[in-house]
Amino acid sequence: MFDPMKKQKLKLQQASVNANLAKQYSIRQLENAKSKSESFISSPTGIASMFVAGSIKGATTDVPKPPASIILSMLLKLF
Repeated sequence: MFDPMKKQKLKLQQASVNANLAKQYSIRQLENAKSKSESFISSPTGIASMFVAGSIKGATTDVPKPPASIILSMLLKLF
């Protein structure tokens, strides 16, 4: 039987197979990245890196100003 859509059907089937393979590859890469990041975070290097990054952020962050009500109550207590 003559099928004028044979090439398009084959292309569609191949595209479906490629999409499934790409999805499986993506899932595998995501699991690999999660595994590597968990092992880095739990390593001594990762813990030290997080500590240093946190201390640098804490040292460079501006100290927030207290609200005006706290300043006013402190001034009223002085007098």
